[in-house]
Amino acid sequence: MDAYYSWRGEGYVVKVKNKRSSLEVIDKVLPYVLVVIRVASARFIESELIVFPIYIASLIVYVWRRYDAQIFVGAAIFSLLTCAMLLIGGCEKTADRAAVWVYYFLVVGIIGLFVDYLRGGENDKEENSRVRSAF
Repeated sequence: MDAYYSWRGEGYVVKVKNKRSSLEVIDKVLPYVLVVIRVASARFIESELIVFPIYIASLIVYVWRRYDAQIFVGAAIFSLLTCAMLLIGGCEKTADRAAVWVYYFLVVGIIGLFVDYLRGGENDKEENSRVRSAF
């Protein structure tokens, strides 16, 4: 953070430039951009050996940045509804491919939620030890 001084009628006021504000915008948008990237990669890349590692890489970003992994599960539910609509419309091949995306979203979502659970377990242990030591 950079600090600079400005003059206001009564004296100098220290102002701090907050560079984190732009990073906060990125943190709010990035999880949804990653969902779009996963769907686009699954749509335009034919090889499942390339698509699944893209899903795993996005999971690594979610775990590293501590994003909510429930977005994966939400995307899976939305994709499942899309599969049903595609089957109603008679597009069976596209529905089959979308079902694979549902599977990927669910696998990556469950892994992400499990990691969140393990992280939460560590925090709970620390809080429990603090409570016990207080009494």
